[in-house]
Amino acid sequence: MSFFISIDPGNKKCGLLLADMKSGNVIESGISTLNKFSDLVSLWNQKYHICKIIIGDGTNSSHIENKLQQKNIINLTFVDERGSTLRARYRYWEIWPPNYFIRWLPKQMLFPPENLDAVVALILLEDFLKFTFIWPEEVDIKIWL
Repeated sequence: MSFFISIDPGNKKCGLLLADMKSGNVIESGISTLNKFSDLVSLWNQKYHICKIIIGDGTNSSHIENKLQQKNIINLTFVDERGSTLRARYRYWEIWPPNYFIRWLPKQMLFPPENLDAVVALILLEDFLKFTFIWPEEVDIKIWL
């Protein structure tokens, strides 16, 4: 079993990421409301036999833990998420390099056009596993409401 879920909890939404350590690929990613995320995590847990769920220890992490425990999902690990949002900006540009005209600007000046919650979830997982995942072109950041 080599599948991991990573969750970046927030006040109203959370970033979710499903990755396969064996292939080194991100399988699915997205942003979900706090009301819907546990259904998706439960579905992924049944379908992929997840070996561990990584959760950022910041905002609303206890709410995330409670919702998952209500669904009998207990293989949870909390990780330090300090600085992960800023680092996700840099990681975003590594995954999706800027076009020719803005690629020469310093990365600190570039703000990604996408919501970064799923990329933050990727950062949390990569930090925990000390492994860099590949984000295949066909994997879009979905929004589950």
